[in-house]
Amino acid sequence: MKPEATGSEPARVARGSGTSAATRITYSRLCIPRKAKDDAVVGLLSLHEPLGLMEEGRDLVACFRTAASALRARSALEALGYRASLTTDIPEGDPFEVFRALARPFAVGRRFWIDPGESREAADEAPASRIALRLPASRAFGTGGHESTRLALVALEEEVQAGSRVLDAGTGSGVLALAAAGLGAAFAVGFDTDVDAVFVARENARRHSFAGRVGLFAGPIGAASGEFAIAVANMLPSELLPILPALRRRLESGGRLILSGIPADLEGHVLERARARRLRLLSRYREGSWSCLCLSPASS
Repeated sequence: MKPEATGSEPARVARGSGTSAATRITYSRLCIPRKAKDDAVVGLLSLHEPLGLMEEGRDLVACFRTAASALRARSALEALGYRASLTTDIPEGDPFEVFRALARPFAVGRRFWIDPGESREAADEAPASRIALRLPASRAFGTGGHESTRLALVALEEEVQAGSRVLDAGTGSGVLALAAAGLGAAFAVGFDTDVDAVFVARENARRHSFAGRVGLFAGPIGAASGEFAIAVANMLPSELLPILPALRRRLESGGRLILSGIPADLEGHVLERARARRLRLLSRYREGSWSCLCLSPASS
């Protein structure tokens, strides 16, 4: 799982309700009181493959495709002393429609202007000095509200050069691939093993004038060809570390590897594994309990 959405970045539960009542898909909802900002609870829930997480006031809400998954997550929470209420068999709809209607754009770093809502009036257009990224809240991770996404965007600001090629591993909503293209990359390739995420990313790409410099596909990293000046991955270490060797091989000489989505208490472990692959640390970024590392292949 990628780092799950908190704050202003919910993750979508459903993309429509076109099925008949007899076959309508349902999901289950787990509410953990007063834990909206608790990264330990977010991390624990991420182990049980939620469709997404979001905040409701001070409460943390997790949605699951099956009641069985939700029950397992609740049992894990209760074993550690957390309370959680469970609702099952909820008809699938689009729980983020209201969020998109109310959400307002916000700045990230020095260059980006993120809009997680629906279409805007002219008064809400991005300032002339910023790159607008239109990313309506959806099931796919990445509208810029989560610390790990913001850290990756700030790192890209520092590393992307005009004309470079960028690889976005686990693209989710496509936010990082689109950001790289917006910064002037000649081409950005984003991939994800989640087919639904790639569907969302392609829809998001159509909202941008630089979409022609972004390629998106569903599949593993082995399907990405060529070398890249920059490879970026925003995912938890459990997903990141197995593909670290492949990411290293995709870097051109002197390239940069940006790794975000790392809980601060696991930074040392990730850095140790990176150094074992002859990657050296160039810089690090931190926000809250999350870390982002920028690395480069060590000289022979």
